[in-house]
Amino acid sequence: MLQDEVVDPPIKWNRIWLPVLLSVAVSIYLIATNFNPAALHKIELSKQLVAGLFFALLTVLLRDAAYMYRIRIITGNKLSWWVSLQVILLWEFGSAVTPGAVGGIALALFILRKEGISYGQTIATIMLTTILDNLAFVLVFTGLVVYHGTSMFSIDAQCADLEGHQILQGLRALSKGAWIVYGVQIIATVFLLTGLFFSPALAKKFFYNIASWRLLSRFQNSLQHLGDDLVITSTAFAKQPFSFWSKIIVFTLISWVSRYALANGLMFAFADVSLNMGEVFARQYVLWTFLLVPSTPGASGLAELSFIALNCEFIPAGLSASVATVWRLYSYYIYIILGVIVLPKWLKRVSSKATITTSDKVL
Repeated sequence: MLQDEVVDPPIKWNRIWLPVLLSVAVSIYLIATNFNPAALHKIELSKQLVAGLFFALLTVLLRDAAYMYRIRIITGNKLSWWVSLQVILLWEFGSAVTPGAVGGIALALFILRKEGISYGQTIATIMLTTILDNLAFVLVFTGLVVYHGTSMFSIDAQCADLEGHQILQGLRALSKGAWIVYGVQIIATVFLLTGLFFSPALAKKFFYNIASWRLLSRFQNSLQHLGDDLVITSTAFAKQPFSFWSKIIVFTLISWVSRYALANGLMFAFADVSLNMGEVFARQYVLWTFLLVPSTPGASGLAELSFIALNCEFIPAGLSASVATVWRLYSYYIYIILGVIVLPKWLKRVSSKATITTSDKVL
């Protein structure tokens, strides 16, 4: 388990630009190879364009506001609204510049500890938010599967922007396997919820047992920490009332539905054909199964390619790469920019607070 006191943030500044440069390079390449100047004539400053871009911005604001409200509830309102905003922005920043969710979680641990949240409650907060995020994914995805059927996993329609791009065509074909990631998420979520609410000690024992397997020896520490953290989380939230659970589940759903609805706003803004918004929204869940697989920091490269591969028929030919770049601007670049701005100022503030606290103890 990580040490109780962390001196430096688990982010190396010289590595921040690597995922950004990769993402930019992929976007430039895709735009250069897919861009059709004639398609620009179909775009004009219209009410549809403005409304779509505004709705997209609104989804980002709503998503972060829901996250802020959730983390305030989980930490017992120990964080102010301003501090909650900083925590969420830096958490997203950490996820954007590191592979998978590890960096985001490590930075979240550092941030919450520096904000005066106890180590146990910090671990419990991070563990609970992870479980809630998985639960939200499974609940909404299940509802979409019930409504759309297995057609969600069979994306056969082709579009002009895929022609000559074997990687994009291959990614589109992989959509048929999205149910595998969905199934794994269901199993993991059910297991974690069972361990959290009914038998955390048994769940801990299970993780310790599988950690001893030679095949999983590489993940021994992580699996044991997961078992320990599950017990800590269960103990921390065992006596919370129904209102607590209902609020954090509702706001988790709001945040994640907003995250996926971002694409709906962008499709509406740029589309030159009628759209089935339910189909557009469902497609983003299939897309997200691609991004759940550990890859590059912030899924740089993979995210842009996957977005085009799975959404190109909703976008005018020749503009798929450009719209994908706008999508990344709303969902990725914005957190890189804000993180670079906020992190130094936040570090200065918490360092100053720590100095004052130390001085008070001496006095």
